[in-house]
Amino acid sequence: MNNLVILRNDLKNKKPPRYKVIGITSELILSKKVFENNRNIIPFLDKVFDIEFREYVISSRTNIVARTSRIIYQSEDIDYIKYKNNLYDFIDKLIDANGDTKNIFDGWL
Repeated sequence: MNNLVILRNDLKNKKPPRYKVIGITSELILSKKVFENNRNIIPFLDKVFDIEFREYVISSRTNIVARTSRIIYQSEDIDYIKYKNNLYDFIDKLIDANGDTKNIFDGWL
């Protein structure tokens, strides 16, 4: 979960390379700490990428990663930026939910 802050910081760029967004998405989907079972991935895909997969795709995380990576890779620039922003918001909410928002400058402000 400590890596979530690093992943969020990678998404702060205006237009990060596609391989970073694909890698971050893949790492989140494959993580058992973020998504305990495959059913939990369905709302993530709907909210961030506005996609739905059939049951046989959802049964395998590697199939989910492959399909999602293809969608990100082939997306237009407008959709790509939307995906990046949605992914940033999802990770930010995940960090807030886990209480990992500790900042060394919080006591100074």
